[in-house]
Amino acid sequence: MTKQMLDDRAVADTNVETPLAETTDALPLAVRRARQFAHATGMPFLCVDAETGAVVSSTADDVLAALPDEARIRLPELSNPEVFEFASGLMIGAVPTPEVARRRTVALCYAFSRADAQPDEITLAAAERNWPQERLDRWNKAQVTCTPGILRALLQASVKQADHDDRNTELQSEIDQLANELENTYEEISLLHALTQNLQISRSPLDVAQLCLERIHSRLGCEGNAICIEDRHGNTQILVEGSLPFDESGIARLIARYEVNDWTRPFVRNRINGSLLGADYPRLCNMVIVPICEGPRRFGWIVSCNLSQNAEYGTVEASLLNSVATILGTHMRNIELYEQHGELMLSFVRSLVSTLDAKDPYTRGHSERVALIARRIGEHLELPPDDLNDIYLSGLLHDVGKVGVDDRILRKPSSLSADELSEIAQHPMIGYSILQGIKNLKRIIPGVRSHHEKYDGTGYPDGLREEEIPLMARVLSVADSYDAMASDRPYRAGMPLEEIENTFHRGAGQQWDRKIIDSYFAVREDIQAICDDYSPTDRDIFNEGRCEA
Repeated sequence: MTKQMLDDRAVADTNVETPLAETTDALPLAVRRARQFAHATGMPFLCVDAETGAVVSSTADDVLAALPDEARIRLPELSNPEVFEFASGLMIGAVPTPEVARRRTVALCYAFSRADAQPDEITLAAAERNWPQERLDRWNKAQVTCTPGILRALLQASVKQADHDDRNTELQSEIDQLANELENTYEEISLLHALTQNLQISRSPLDVAQLCLERIHSRLGCEGNAICIEDRHGNTQILVEGSLPFDESGIARLIARYEVNDWTRPFVRNRINGSLLGADYPRLCNMVIVPICEGPRRFGWIVSCNLSQNAEYGTVEASLLNSVATILGTHMRNIELYEQHGELMLSFVRSLVSTLDAKDPYTRGHSERVALIARRIGEHLELPPDDLNDIYLSGLLHDVGKVGVDDRILRKPSSLSADELSEIAQHPMIGYSILQGIKNLKRIIPGVRSHHEKYDGTGYPDGLREEEIPLMARVLSVADSYDAMASDRPYRAGMPLEEIENTFHRGAGQQWDRKIIDSYFAVREDIQAICDDYSPTDRDIFNEGRCEA
């Protein structure tokens, strides 16, 4: 059989006939195999039941079904391509195909061993289909003429080609699946990487949650997503992206419905229509609920609803949402621990300030005013918020070392002697010793230790001069001096403002940094208002300064 003969017999991939309707659901693999043989050989094929010989499918609409009993009875045991040859000149090529509904099938094709053959088997099959003689003659003339060996070799080659095609199809499917998984993994890693770049403690949980929500919504392609955040006080805030099939109260009821669910993994529900849940939420088709947790601590939930194009939620979507929830939960737990640590440090600072109050009632009011004045000068210097916070906190604690000074000296109603002045001059180093072992307060130590240094180098405890003195201490020195001169003491009255400012003018560049003195004069009215309005009984010294340890 020549290539031209095969090309002349090429059969288009037409609709498949399925005489046995009860087997159609199981046909695809067997039919595809028969089509592969037809494509490889250029000959039409029948797919038949190996037990009964009944036609299951054909690759063309004019294939005659002629299967003598001596060939049919051998079909159940067929394991390799076979050629049945008959004295009439008819040859039937038979190739086993995959089972159909647990029954074996065989693909059959016809060829003639002689060019002038007019097999009785074919004539009988044509008569059963009421073919006229002219059509039968055309059919007989169109059949391939070859030897049994050539037909057998052709069938064997077609089986190898079909196996090769199947393997290629399988490999391509695996490649496509792997590529899809790699794409999903890449997108998930990219999304998670983008999120981890925004997990600074300074970013609020709601800010990070909104970022998570936007990335989830753009990645999943569903109708709506929501993140519910619960704070330590039991208040809940709900962020929504897209359109949800329920309102905020509906989200709360939905989550409450599955409160006792096993939350060690995401909760996925597909095909909700027709269920009890679907009756309560008619617009809900499918969903995923993931808890935002860190260990046993639960901070909220992520809810995703109604994938587009009637798709269903699977492991890819559930894994992504779970990863985002884990990152968000870890961030929220870190913020919670940071806040708790800050609260602990503030409690410590409160204890120190209370200790000072007990030793010297004057000190608390003085320290708080110094903190407020120093912060206002720092604002004029355009220092960043974190530095302003540190200046305020250092102002509160700049005299903490006085806890180590004799109470009799602190409460003495008259002027101090030289020895008493020498003892009280130790308080910056005592304060330094108290705070240097506290990691979270190390950044305020320069103000505590050096606020009595003088710009000309004649101050204490280290005799620093000019820029050697930390900026925090230079600011506190002006604030401390202002309040000390303005305040009444048991042994003297406070100085008038004009005298204070004349002292500042004379001491600029000697006792104090001239730039800081200039900043004082730039905000002098604000500083006067701070002192005039100050009352130690009606303010929270920590919230007033937005203090964060």
